Amino acid sequence: MPRSHIAQSGQGMIEAISRFQTLLSLNPFDFSPEASQAFLNSFASTASWHKAQCPEINLFWEMASIQPKQISSESDLLKVPPILVTVFKEWDLACVPREDIVLTLGSSGTGGQRSLQHLDQVSLNHVKALANKIHDSLGITSPDKYNYLCFTYDPQIAKDLGTAFTDELLTSFTGINEVFYALRPHPVTGEWFFDRELCQKMIWQFYESNIPTRILGFPAFLLDLLKNCSKLPPLGESSWVQTGGGYKNHKGEVLTKQDFRDLVYLKLKIPPQNIRDLFGMVEHGIPYVEDELGQMRIPNLARVMARDSRDLSPLPDGEPGLLHFLCSYNLSYPASSILSTDLGVVRPDPDGRGKILQILGRAGVSKAKGCAIQAQELLK
Repeated sequence: MPRSHIAQSGQGMIEAISRFQTLLSLNPFDFSPEASQAFLNSFASTASWHKAQCPEINLFWEMASIQPKQISSESDLLKVPPILVTVFKEWDLACVPREDIVLTLGSSGTGGQRSLQHLDQVSLNHVKALANKIHDSLGITSPDKYNYLCFTYDPQIAKDLGTAFTDELLTSFTGINEVFYALRPHPVTGEWFFDRELCQKMIWQFYESNIPTRILGFPAFLLDLLKNCSKLPPLGESSWVQTGGGYKNHKGEVLTKQDFRDLVYLKLKIPPQNIRDLFGMVEHGIPYVEDELGQMRIPNLARVMARDSRDLSPLPDGEPGLLHFLCSYNLSYPASSILSTDLGVVRPDPDGRGKILQILGRAGVSKAKGCAIQAQELLK
């Protein structure tokens, strides 16, 4: 590679890092013109880096007849080529040398297909910092100590699974007394299993410690516990629940979020404002977290739009479509523009505080198994 190209390439990464850090320094729910411009600048620089370093991603931009540096307004974002998430299952893509990658996270995958998100140290620092800022802005972080009951895989064993990484990250937003992971490998077979009786025992142990509890992870497992354990302790108003993965159990039975909150309050006395849902994708990395009113907020660190499933044209707010996610934190993985297989709606917040995301479910006739669905198969 010519020296001039190497220097230009290095300058592109420096610019992308600088512009993202400017964006990160702002309140994640600031939607002023200055904050909007900070996102646009950051997205244009990161997408330019991805395009320059990854021939596969360059192809999508060339076909769209637009350059990332031409993105200068919110309306320009509608022209960004939506890259279907399955591309990242077919191709193992990276924008930095493999020796610079410090962590690779995988989706659950089906049929042997998994998306592998590669993080260099800079990108790993970015995703940790942005997740902390989003949760802090929504009143979820705390210096106090908590016990944690995590309905997910033990991250010391499932080191490359995105959901395990997410829950381990969530425990870092408070002080920690004790952490228990409910999905564990069987001591004989090595297969993952859910030990309901041990979870019930741990909840009582946490209650008796007089330290509040936070419950994280797949909601189907908490539902199973609430419905099958006759006596559970009142964890109280200082405890929290943060779920991710949908409110359908392994039998296909659906519970509304309101019914779920009512049941948690009835059984554990955790107040509704402390019961929050989270949506995320291993390929995208931005957490979409509910506020105290149960509205899933889109931070200024990302943009989300719905697209028509027939021709991928952008839809106006309020109309359901395939969700297209844009972000700029990851320099090592070229997923600044992801078209998901999830159906959803984007709506303006009636109070004027940005936009609200509503997830409607997976698209398609034959639905791929996400992490939550695969985990639910451990329920008996």
